[in-house]
Amino acid sequence: MRAQAKNIKGFNLLELVIVVVIIGVISATAYPKFQDWREKREIRNAALKVKSLMLGINGQVQRGLYVFVQVYVNITETEITIASKGMKSDTLFSKVNDGDSAWNIDATSRCNIADTDYWDDDGGVPGNTVAQVQRVVLDANKFASNFIGEAAVCFSKDAKWYSGAGNFVAGGGGDTSVDQTMFLCIKADDVPTCAVDEGSGEPTVVVDNVFSIDWTRFGDITVDKWSSLLNEWQLQ
Repeated sequence: MRAQAKNIKGFNLLELVIVVVIIGVISATAYPKFQDWREKREIRNAALKVKSLMLGINGQVQRGLYVFVQVYVNITETEITIASKGMKSDTLFSKVNDGDSAWNIDATSRCNIADTDYWDDDGGVPGNTVAQVQRVVLDANKFASNFIGEAAVCFSKDAKWYSGAGNFVAGGGGDTSVDQTMFLCIKADDVPTCAVDEGSGEPTVVVDNVFSIDWTRFGDITVDKWSSLLNEWQLQ
């Protein structure tokens, strides 16, 4: 018995063009949503990394490895670097009893960002192998904060030496105040910093990709995300 010939028909050129057009339309529609989802995920992960670093170094204070610690931030045109640093009890004792030490000038000088040999362990040093201090580096072409330059906040176990330096300090002398928040956001094309009102602490433009990393003098660290829908910060 002769086998029946198979009737195999492929796509013609018009059908292929139609399929390609349909795929292109679907991709063009879905890409903005995917891009927005990816940006939200990346900025949230960045904020949580900073929170983890701050919790980690404060945990070392509670364990007694360090008696005085710093979270240092340096924002340049290319990188946002956040590093933790630690000072042990013997080093602190020697600084307290040294009249020439920066420790004894004022509270701002204690949270030292100028001297490279001030801290026992420095997570900001490339190649550092001390596990108790950490370093987070973010791409400044993608992310921004509410300032450009250097800043630092310092903690101790009983909050006695809570202090700051650089962009985390306002005022001077007896009126010095230390910031308790930094912001992270997706960087806009023409805006180098996050659009956040200094007085209210709220974004000045309608955006969803703004996070705040908040701390207290006792080392409690939280992360909040701005909701433009609810017009308020939401704990993450």
